[in-house]
Amino acid sequence: MCLVAVAWRAHPRYPLIILGNRDELHQRPSAPAAWWEDAAHVFGGRDLVAGGSWLAVSRAGRFAVVTNNPQRPPGPAPGPSRGQLVRDFVTGDRPSGRFLDSVQVHEARYAGFCLLAGTRAQVRGFVAPNGSHPGRWTLAAGVTVISNSPLDQPWPKVRYLQQALGAALGSGPLEPARLLGLLDRREPVPAGTGDDDRPAGRLPFIVGGHYGTRASTVVVMDAAGHCGFIERRFDAAGVMQGETSTEFPLD
Repeated sequence: MCLVAVAWRAHPRYPLIILGNRDELHQRPSAPAAWWEDAAHVFGGRDLVAGGSWLAVSRAGRFAVVTNNPQRPPGPAPGPSRGQLVRDFVTGDRPSGRFLDSVQVHEARYAGFCLLAGTRAQVRGFVAPNGSHPGRWTLAAGVTVISNSPLDQPWPKVRYLQQALGAALGSGPLEPARLLGLLDRREPVPAGTGDDDRPAGRLPFIVGGHYGTRASTVVVMDAAGHCGFIERRFDAAGVMQGETSTEFPLD
């Protein structure tokens, strides 16, 4: 993911709400959100290059989401995919604290990342390298937003989504279309813009021929133990190409 908001214990009906945009090279192969063939209790999108995921949930109510952290760019030799961190958490059963213990031991192997992992009961975060941030923390009740910007230097779209989701939580029904609409404010990228020349994000949705928003996702877990998951997918022109929606009870 490149922009993700987690609302934890911020709404009376939904103790956990996750929404975000996945910005990626359009040519990188990936699979739409679905139940995984090799882990039938997990639902989410799948990177077909390295086998990981940017956002996934399990029937046990476990979820994980990862963004890039530009403070440690990828090196010349390819390291392990950051999407494997998402895969390993949602397919496993270790509590988030113990899982992050193991991540902390090996974090230097990865390009920079920010990982959120947990359940309706608790959500933890881990960022590497941490810069001026503590590096590892437990999310407080409320809305937390992360992106590809450093945590201590958030892009304007982080502040936008923080304010927009906070306002939505306090007024009106939380329909999926309404939450997806928060992610759909658009920012064109000029033709010929390279990966290293992309402007820091002002708005959540990026339209670009080479790189842009490929998916918008909303996940809600209610107090009664049900999960709803909706993903919309887009082409390089920002035109929706498909939608996947499912609901299932949590174990």
